[in-house]
Amino acid sequence: MADAARAVSPAALYEKLEQVYRLLCGKVGSRSLGSGQGRYLQLLLSHDGLTQAELVPLLGVSPSTASELTDKLLAAGHIMREKAVSDKRRVLIFITDSGREAAEAFLRESAGALQDAFDVLPDEAQSQLFSLLSGILEPDKLCAAAEAEPMIRPGKRV
Repeated sequence: MADAARAVSPAALYEKLEQVYRLLCGKVGSRSLGSGQGRYLQLLLSHDGLTQAELVPLLGVSPSTASELTDKLLAAGHIMREKAVSDKRRVLIFITDSGREAAEAFLRESAGALQDAFDVLPDEAQSQLFSLLSGILEPDKLCAAAEAEPMIRPGKRV
């Protein structure tokens, strides 16, 4: 069985992971937020008051994408900018009450959509998949990778 698993090339595995990613992004997008905006607000729920530059590696997006997300969320009233008290050159981003509501709705919708997506697998297969993904995404390795380079997005070839 180990030989059969090794017969899958990294490129083929990447393609399958890319397909799963697209499927999940399609299911996770909420009625009012895209998956990027939802992730942005989720991040601010636990890390409120960061600069846009500090958000970029945490979101795993390019600075231009972070700027676009910031503009959309500002226009929707989900976030606000304030100059830092200690250093007026720093502009901090804070989540608003409407942003908290949108983030919580996104979390609820995402949880239901992801549950539906993975319900096609038997419980044992779900446990195995979780275990395998946990091995790949160990917190120390994931944080180091996020700091080194934004996450790979579908369509980006390496």
